[in-house]
Amino acid sequence: MKKILAVIFTLALTLTLSTFVYAEGNSDAFFKIDAVLGAAGYDGGSSVMGIGADQYVGFAVYVKNVDNFNAFKVDISWDADKADLDAKTGLNVAGESITINGAATAVAAESNLLGAPLGIPDAANADGVYIMNYAALGSSASSADYGLVYYVVLKTSSTFKVDDAMVITAKVSIADAGVERYLGARKFNVNGGVGVKTETWGKIKQLFE
Repeated sequence: MKKILAVIFTLALTLTLSTFVYAEGNSDAFFKIDAVLGAAGYDGGSSVMGIGADQYVGFAVYVKNVDNFNAFKVDISWDADKADLDAKTGLNVAGESITINGAATAVAAESNLLGAPLGIPDAANADGVYIMNYAALGSSASSADYGLVYYVVLKTSSTFKVDDAMVITAKVSIADAGVERYLGARKFNVNGGVGVKTETWGKIKQLFE
């Protein structure tokens, strides 16, 4: 009987997340990423510099102007040769002392806006791609101010150097009773994110002398 209930519950959650349709709900909603992890709440920041091998980088994902939602999707992508997704990634920001984004930081703990929604990984997940769907069955939330929905942490590879660059792309959708609103994509740049050497600016100046 327990197995049957588990199957029914999983199917109900899957349907909640897979029958999204686009509509006008949450029309003013948007999301931003926050690399200032020493304080709870949205503070801004979308790039870090001076990151070398075996170092943590990351950001919190916040939504704002949400009328109502009970499900969301996060889609994270990056160059898998340059970093691995860390187990710290998830619904909540755990308070801890850690060197992240190039600085020793007392990371401020923060809870997910939806509490403890259940998650289903996407079949597309592979190296460099991480997609998760979450739904809170029987409850919902709204947020006129910034509210946390996800925490993303990666650890750079043992061969990653300070003159290497990496871009982490985050895409977010929210949904209310199966009605989805895609909130767009934002990029987190590590060491500039475009692979431009420091001497490039000097070479450009020479062209105008």
